[in-house]
Amino acid sequence: MQHVQENPVKNLHHKSVQSVITQFAALHLLTNRESEIIGLIALHGYSNKEIADHCNISEKTVKVHIDKIMDKVGTRSMRKLLAAIISNAV
Repeated sequence: MQHVQENPVKNLHHKSVQSVITQFAALHLLTNRESEIIGLIALHGYSNKEIADHCNISEKTVKVHIDKIMDKVGTRSMRKLLAAIISNAV
């Protein structure tokens, strides 16, 4: 029987995940807005349009924020960005 590795994110409560995002944001010197955007992506899976609507900003501004986040973290992939957040939690 093949062993399936348990997803560590499922074990975290919403409050714990928010704490991980806060720590991640501090580690990478993210602004409050960048931290908010990362939370909307990581916690809710929001698209750029949903983030723009939620934050009352344009989609172009969301993309600029995401580009800055990725520059600070040192990645160009959303998957790798989310993996970095998760690895920070474990």
